[in-house]
Amino acid sequence: MIRIIKTFAIALFLMLGAGTAIAQTHFRTLSFDAALSAAKQEKKMVFIDFYTDWCGPCKMMARDVFPQPKVGDYFNARFVCLKLNAEKEGKELAKKYQVSAYPTYVVLDADGKMLMTAKGAMDADDFIAKIASGIDPERSPERIRQRYEEGKRTPEVVNAYALQLMEQQKETEGFKVVDDYFASLTDKERLSAANSFLFTRYTVKIDDAKGKFMVSHIAEFDPAVRPAVEKRMQQLFHSAVSSYFSGYMLREGKYDEATYQQLKQQIQSLRLDAQYSYAPMFELVESRVKDSDAVFLDNCERVYDTLDPKDRTLLLLNLTRLIDTKDKAMHKRMSTFIRSRLSTMDANTISLAGRILGTIER
Repeated sequence: MIRIIKTFAIALFLMLGAGTAIAQTHFRTLSFDAALSAAKQEKKMVFIDFYTDWCGPCKMMARDVFPQPKVGDYFNARFVCLKLNAEKEGKELAKKYQVSAYPTYVVLDADGKMLMTAKGAMDADDFIAKIASGIDPERSPERIRQRYEEGKRTPEVVNAYALQLMEQQKETEGFKVVDDYFASLTDKERLSAANSFLFTRYTVKIDDAKGKFMVSHIAEFDPAVRPAVEKRMQQLFHSAVSSYFSGYMLREGKYDEATYQQLKQQIQSLRLDAQYSYAPMFELVESRVKDSDAVFLDNCERVYDTLDPKDRTLLLLNLTRLIDTKDKAMHKRMSTFIRSRLSTMDANTISLAGRILGTIER
């Protein structure tokens, strides 16, 4: 009886393990010709992830995106998937398909004809959408452009065409497509889930038309997309505060007290400061406006640990802009302040801090 139970438990474990393996993207160990043959037999396409050993975005995709069940479900159902090192076993294929950046994703039909290519790291939803649009004839770049020029103004067409222009580095044209579409919509249409891309992807300033609409109507967005819109709104407010916090607005002569106070009041009225530690940022912004270098540095040392980690990095990397002085005693204090925080930094920030220290200590 015990043996039967153990056998059943092992079988169940293996079944669950197999299920987990299937859930993630299944990259097969096949030659290119074998992959094409498998694609013909299974009536699928071939998907190739070209990567290199040193590529950070490649590692991020391998770690965070390809293992996700929704990514695996999408790719396993449609493709024979290969993962090839573009500098080793995939070198000849990478040359054949003109791969020059990493990661690069190539989709082929079962005869080896390229259907689409894409580059770079992205989150799971954007990745699936990118590949889906690339293999759909109605969503190909040429067809999207044609549909737009024919006057089609669906969310799908506008989003795809604007993104296409952005990827071609035609940002002015891309934003015009988005802004013209936004201006043509009623408030109800702007708040729909289908049009949330206007805010989550193409709103880059909290005080432009789309940003102002987002802020004034945040509670009215479709519940399915409201969290994503709220997240984007928080990012935009943080970016706006960071322009003051980093010293950029003061250094460029763009600081306006009334505008700053309005920004602060918006954050507080929307209760965004309950979700994020803005208080120490505000304190340092205001200290830099009214206090001496010495008092400002005192305040930096006092509130440093209460800042969000990314704001700590921002402060340290902009310290020479915030305190622009030739006073050697102040340089020594700035150096001591940065060095005392090195143990809290990641490797990349330490490297950047080293450059700042070199400037100060010279």
